[in-house]
Amino acid sequence: MFQANVCEGCGAKFRADRDRCPRCRRVIVRPDPQVNAATSRKLVRASAAFVGVFLLLVAVLWIRNGGDDESLSAAAGPVASSPAPVRPASGTTPSTSADGSIPFLDPSGSAVVAYKAGDFETARLQFLAAIEKNPNDAEALSNLGQVLIKLGQTVEAVPHLQKAATLNPDRWTYRFNYARALALLERWDEAIASYQQAQRLFPDDYVTAFNLGMTLHKSGQETPAVEQYLRAIELNPTEASFRIALGLSYERLQRPSDALAAYSEYLRLEPSGTEADKVRARIAEID
Repeated sequence: MFQANVCEGCGAKFRADRDRCPRCRRVIVRPDPQVNAATSRKLVRASAAFVGVFLLLVAVLWIRNGGDDESLSAAAGPVASSPAPVRPASGTTPSTSADGSIPFLDPSGSAVVAYKAGDFETARLQFLAAIEKNPNDAEALSNLGQVLIKLGQTVEAVPHLQKAATLNPDRWTYRFNYARALALLERWDEAIASYQQAQRLFPDDYVTAFNLGMTLHKSGQETPAVEQYLRAIELNPTEASFRIALGLSYERLQRPSDALAAYSEYLRLEPSGTEADKVRARIAEID
């Protein structure tokens, strides 16, 4: 099979080694291979430069916006935890300098890297530095509160979490974190009110519904607790642990048949779950 050219003038197809079109006699100008190669190299370099600029822009935007992990909720369980501090950038962890800080990251960004590495004390100091630089940095305030909770300093965490929620009352993350800290301190009424505000901001979050249900249960309000557990189950029907909490509230409400149904549903979802034997024993006691 020979290679063919197509005449730009009349559209005739002919052998590639001809100098003129056999139909219209148009002179054929052959491309210079060296020119083509040079052009290709220029295109490759231009494309690489464009991609590099694009990736740099993405990285800058990621650092500025703190990633997209924040609207993300922790896995549900007997007590769901708060969302983790927002990370400043994706990819590998930057190398640290002699003082433990991260080159080219602001204090808040360095704090998040330290938090991810489990170095909560360094994270605490870095978040404090960020807040000293900007006392109204709601992200740093909220993240500092979470670090303090990790360090067992929940009482000290509350004012920072409260300020973050006050500075940005429409941010679900801040309100959720504040509610969780209040619940850890057994300040039930305040925690319930804060979880309710968080739920208004994010009505379809099953972790918020479950945590609100748990807080209502611990405060002795079983009927509204049941409502929240049912809401959490509606939003995430595959989470078996919700049925245990629901069953406990049904028992307190003197509704044994509903409790049995909830416990049986747990066993259906997780027949070999960690709580399966305890649930079977509880069913036997109710029967």
